[in-house]
Amino acid sequence: MKYLLALVTIALFLLPYTNAISIDYEPKHPKKGSVVTVYATLDANESSDVRLEYCIGDEFCSMPTPMKYENGKWVGNFTMPDAKEVEAKVLVDGNVVLHVNITAASKKTAGFEFSVLSIALIAFLIWRRRN
Repeated sequence: MKYLLALVTIALFLLPYTNAISIDYEPKHPKKGSVVTVYATLDANESSDVRLEYCIGDEFCSMPTPMKYENGKWVGNFTMPDAKEVEAKVLVDGNVVLHVNITAASKKTAGFEFSVLSIALIAFLIWRRRN
């Protein structure tokens, strides 16, 4: 009887927890202002309270927004803020079960083009000095 009571007690503590299976998002490198869609595969049923939250470092976290259950996955989205990296978190009944770091698209620097333009300008100045 003691073993049965212990087994039931352990089961009660383990039942509320959801197994996190996978998380994915698109686009892979979002730009500022673009909509990021997060897909989470969980062992949670449709009646669970599944929410999406994103954080920028330790300074700012958004309010958790509800995710929708579509085609066997939980789907949520947010607008990419002006940050290099955002941590997206999936919460089930207030507990974080999945998280992923999303890196923003980097701004292109004028590398090769600037080098070619500089060399052309120097060559032009040398040619002009000789003539």
